[in-house]
Amino acid sequence: MKMLPALRRAATEDHMTSSGTALIPLTLLSDPMEWPEERRRDALLIGDPGVAGGWGDVADIPAVSPFMNRHAAGCLCCTRDPVAMVLAQVFQDRVVGRRPFFREVAVLAGAGDLVAVRQQLENDVLVRARYRLMP
Repeated sequence: MKMLPALRRAATEDHMTSSGTALIPLTLLSDPMEWPEERRRDALLIGDPGVAGGWGDVADIPAVSPFMNRHAAGCLCCTRDPVAMVLAQVFQDRVVGRRPFFREVAVLAGAGDLVAVRQQLENDVLVRARYRLMP
């Protein structure tokens, strides 16, 4: 069976993540400067694409769907958190080589939103299957 180049590269990394586990560490931040500078080059920041500071990669959080709560109950675009959707997409992009390899993810959220974002991510099956929320 042929292996995609990105999968082969990821499989041969010394450690898939900084913790050595298959789950990618995920940290919620209210200030991107809270993240240690020496870890930024191997990390993906999800939040403000205008943030500078040596991040390995940066992804934006899309605006909330204009259809939010207008569709039938259980509609994917109305029930899925935008951060969870971005996390799913960047994971796929990382696997197929469309995004640079990252060992960790930092999600930028407002200080008042950290608890709500954490709860949404903890309740998302795909996020829990791929990422490990850090304290």
